Amino acid sequence: MRLWTVHEPRNPADTGERADKTIFVKDGFSWPAFIVPLPWLLVKRLWLGTLIYVLIAVAAGLAGSFLPLTGDAGTLLALLANLYAGLEGNDLVRRKLARRGVVQAGSVLARTRDEAEVLFFAGREDAGEMSVPERPHSRAAARAGGDVLGLFPEPGSAR
Repeated sequence: MRLWTVHEPRNPADTGERADKTIFVKDGFSWPAFIVPLPWLLVKRLWLGTLIYVLIAVAAGLAGSFLPLTGDAGTLLALLANLYAGLEGNDLVRRKLARRGVVQAGSVLARTRDEAEVLFFAGREDAGEMSVPERPHSRAAARAGGDVLGLFPEPGSAR
């Protein structure tokens, strides 16, 4: 399961616009950004991330040419920029959305983006407000009843 953050426009015109402009961003490592970082950064229009990637790649290339490194060490040094893109890619997307005025509306645990969309919109009662479905965190809490949280009764209640 992956964690997906959900981002919506701050002031949508209507419910349809809110649903159409909702963006789901996967939390964690971005394999496309690691494998083909420069095209991925450019397609996502992450200009600052592209600049940082190029600076890291140039610094790694210069360090590799000035230091007496073997072939494997030089390759690993060159992969530093790709590692940066893979680790920070999705966070850069979230920062870009925040700068554009898109707010984080919640998060969803799901296997795929389609499943995240279904779970997120199914959990909504009203288009204007986010609802969190009530469900106990453990089976013991579900069986216990109203005055018990987990296995610990409230102070002053009958034991």
